[in-house]
Amino acid sequence: MQAPEIPTLNIIGAGHLGRTLACLWHRRGVFAIGGICNRSVESSAAAREFIGAGTAAESLDTMPPAGLWLIAVPDDQIVSTAQKLASYLPSDRQTLVFHCSGALPASALASCTHATLASAHPVHSFADPQRSLEDLPGATVALEGDIDGMQRLESAFRALDCPCIPLSPEQKVLYHTGSVMACNYLTVLLDLSLQTFAAAGIDGATAKQLLAPIVLQTANNNFALGPERALTGPLVRGDVETVTRQLQTLEKLAQINPGTAALAETYRTLGKAALPLAKRAGLSDTARRQMSDLLTANPDDKVS
Repeated sequence: MQAPEIPTLNIIGAGHLGRTLACLWHRRGVFAIGGICNRSVESSAAAREFIGAGTAAESLDTMPPAGLWLIAVPDDQIVSTAQKLASYLPSDRQTLVFHCSGALPASALASCTHATLASAHPVHSFADPQRSLEDLPGATVALEGDIDGMQRLESAFRALDCPCIPLSPEQKVLYHTGSVMACNYLTVLLDLSLQTFAAAGIDGATAKQLLAPIVLQTANNNFALGPERALTGPLVRGDVETVTRQLQTLEKLAQINPGTAALAETYRTLGKAALPLAKRAGLSDTARRQMSDLLTANPDDKVS
């Protein structure tokens, strides 16, 4: 019995995400990699080398026919790229066009009128494609779009050991916002933490070494115990004096070095955001009001 033909995947924008997915799908025999089109032929060739398959294409009109097209360009280029691609697609519903943006729905590809449209967003940070080849399996993928397209992509991602969840276009915006808060803004928070250590005269390497165990432990505690039980520190203890000293020190630092003003501002913002959680974790109403008074620059914003 003849083995079924492997579908061909073309990639427009084989950056960190595109080349990682293509490489894994190629290695596991899910898709045959066809054309790879980046901003330059040199970039396309570099992606082809990483993937280990495919052909570097100079432009869309030089890409081979394919049953699937991944548009993995930046979000603000997805609509225009789909418009350019539309004229190269066959006039049937057999072709699947999909993107991997977490913020945009599959309808961003609507100009590809004769194709099945979908979006697939892996909940994963593709900062280093080489690491992602090892770390991506197990990451959840949010699927949205045409039912047939979602089913085909679910099969493809499950072949990478990635569980999938379906979302509606309305759900997707909030889902992605939650992902940004937990992933992107965690990175920003760590950078602000390193800036604070630097102000204390602690070099970056030492700061990372001492932060790594407690940050990883905190993350594990949050998932194992939940945020209420994982929250520790002076705020949830109602330690007003400690919070006062820390905030005053950050404000004095901002006066000396205006470039550090974000540290005090972020401390206030996150402190206020933590108060409802701290209350659920056992902070008394009296201590909560004291903390609110301390953390609130505008008196009209204080809790009652």
